[in-house]
Amino acid sequence: MAPTAEFCGIDPEGMGQLATSLSGAADRLTAYSQEFEGKLRQHGISTPALREIADIADWGGTQVSMLHGRIDLINALGKGAPELGSGGDRSSLVRLPDELEDFETAQGLANMYGNDIFVNFDGELQGEIIHNHADKVAKLAENPQAAAAFFALLSPKVRDSLPSLIASTGSKTAKKDLAAFSAALGAALRAPALVPAFAKVRNDLVKPAGSKVAAWNRLALLRGANAPSSVRSAASRALVLDDFVKKPRQDWRAAGPTEIKAYGLPSDVVALGLEVLAGDGTAARDVFAKLGGADVKLSQTEKMKRFLDYAKSAGTGDEVADAFGRVLEAGTEATTENPGQHSPVAAAFALDAIKAVGSFGDGLPMVAKDSMVTIAKSYIHELASGARFDKAVDRASGMGVPENWIALPGVTPAFYLSPGDTHRFLKTFVGDKQLTDDFDVTAAQFRYDTLTAAARLDAQGGTRYFEDTARMFGDLASVEFKATLDVRGEQDATDDLIRDITKNTLALGIDRIPIVGGVKEAGWELTKAYFISTVLDGWADSFETRVEEATGARSDFVLRQKYDIAYILHEAGYPASEPPAELISKSTGNLKTYDELLAEAKREASEDKKWEQVLREKLTPYEHWMDSNNNLDTKIEDASKFQASDQAKEQLRVWN
Repeated sequence: MAPTAEFCGIDPEGMGQLATSLSGAADRLTAYSQEFEGKLRQHGISTPALREIADIADWGGTQVSMLHGRIDLINALGKGAPELGSGGDRSSLVRLPDELEDFETAQGLANMYGNDIFVNFDGELQGEIIHNHADKVAKLAENPQAAAAFFALLSPKVRDSLPSLIASTGSKTAKKDLAAFSAALGAALRAPALVPAFAKVRNDLVKPAGSKVAAWNRLALLRGANAPSSVRSAASRALVLDDFVKKPRQDWRAAGPTEIKAYGLPSDVVALGLEVLAGDGTAARDVFAKLGGADVKLSQTEKMKRFLDYAKSAGTGDEVADAFGRVLEAGTEATTENPGQHSPVAAAFALDAIKAVGSFGDGLPMVAKDSMVTIAKSYIHELASGARFDKAVDRASGMGVPENWIALPGVTPAFYLSPGDTHRFLKTFVGDKQLTDDFDVTAAQFRYDTLTAAARLDAQGGTRYFEDTARMFGDLASVEFKATLDVRGEQDATDDLIRDITKNTLALGIDRIPIVGGVKEAGWELTKAYFISTVLDGWADSFETRVEEATGARSDFVLRQKYDIAYILHEAGYPASEPPAELISKSTGNLKTYDELLAEAKREASEDKKWEQVLREKLTPYEHWMDSNNNLDTKIEDASKFQASDQAKEQLRVWN
């Protein structure tokens, strides 16, 4: 039947009739040529034409064999296909792509692996043969329908234990070989369902396997398949996660040392079920929305906590916690959506995730903490808003805007955290200095950008967004440092803050002029220092003393804060007279930063004049310029005080 735009198919019944007819014709031709060749030879007559007839008969015989092979292939691939017609000669038609040669290649590979390699060989030789043909399996991914045919024709016993079978050979290429099978399976799962027999394979993948070991094998094959979200979700639930959420307290280990060594995959089937979801936000959200089915009445947050409870108690807890953290990253779209622009579905998932992990605080398993920082950076708008104490201090975390809330320009949270939930979530990672630094880079950039935008708006309309925004970042700095103190203790937290300030703002080389990026990071570290310096009894004096010991210089932190604020306002175009020429940086053309003035003072210092005296002289025209611009000066003073308020920490005692 010639292909058409609508349908190309083969009728196995009709093809069988053709094969039977061709076989009979070939037999008759063979008999005819033999009979007449013998008679003609008796009379010495040459018979080349009869030999040609015999060749045609031989060709017909080979075609019969080919046709029967294709009939068997078509029938095997067509299992489960609905009949297209309602009777007559179309009732047995099977709708398949017309690339039968690729299907025959798939059939050969399926037969080789299912009935030969894993049956007639073992040990090192078996591993070599598996590897030698794995690239052919991987190549099937280029034709997804052929890949579907391969898995449809592969022995179910082999298919459901492929990872263990490959690993058992001890092959050093086991990981690469399994990846070839996974790639082919993924291509088949992503393609339109044109091979009817593959439907059973797909259905088997998304229903209970009968044992933890069988479930582990299916998940190991799926893990590298990049399967569609619907398959990932259904498979992970059916194979393990639904059972887990109903009865978590049991031994979920399923893989042995051989599989672990071969693939580096977790032995815990719960962890592997989560691995299948990692990187797919749609699948992650779908799983937690449906987890356990109608029988499970837990909220989404409670379901999340169940995984962390298990991770903290099980011997395989790190495997589970690591995968769980990456599943939360995916579900929140922390790496795929922009901060302040999160989709409603991702934001709702993030809100539940933040509340769930926050309840564990610093007790969150270490391997999951890096994922929390990734989420924190992506949801910096929500954390900054969540730290605010100026409005709706009694608010509960939720998607709705709190009553009497006043939005700030440039801050666009998708949900609203309570100060307590903000504080608890920050505690999940601030115990690790490296992770805190990672978050602080984002917080510093966000503070700088948001304050600059607020300053520009104030410059145009006489509003006070700048002060309110400064207060918000003061609150966030306070809540973050309060979380750090709670987790690490005053001594450790303070020592690190001193080191950061030393690194970012005070320990400047004589010839070093900091770039704008440095100003941003210094601004955030100093915001934390100003804020806390007024909070703890006796802390400010001891803090400055220890800075002096570390740097050999005394620093007036509040003074530095003033110049940081002044710099941002001027850069944003807030109305003021032109600064004196000596305050304009030759390298940037903008107002000099405090750090530039400090570096100049150190360069110009001499035995007769210490750098502190030089710095005071350089700051004098700066002060005069600010004093001469009353509106600017008032704004600087107010914003500096807002960022040095102890209100946030004190209120946490009540509202945490």
